Amino acid sequence: MRGLSIENIDLYNGWFSLAVKGEIDLATVDELEAAIDQVFANPGDHHLVVDLTDSSFMDSTGLKALVMANRKFDESGRSFAIAVSRGPVSRLIDLSGVQSSIRVVESTDDLT
Repeated sequence: MRGLSIENIDLYNGWFSLAVKGEIDLATVDELEAAIDQVFANPGDHHLVVDLTDSSFMDSTGLKALVMANRKFDESGRSFAIAVSRGPVSRLIDLSGVQSSIRVVESTDDLT
């Protein structure tokens, strides 16, 4: 699947999810960043989880967008996490070591 689709989901306890499907790369990262910025600008002060469990690919531009989003949410006192299951995206997360600074869960159900 080429391209990207992002579904906005209001979860619970102040968490908001961006369920991302498709490929996150140089051609699509702007869409992800815009969706993250929209949640950040929400006056409800939601915490954000970017759900990558259905993403088929992510390159370093997507990884950078997640690191920058984590920093922005952290500086505002809001929580940020990513949900990742097995596969190529999980492998990139593991190889990058980003889980030392970003909360990584296997499912949005793991958020408390």
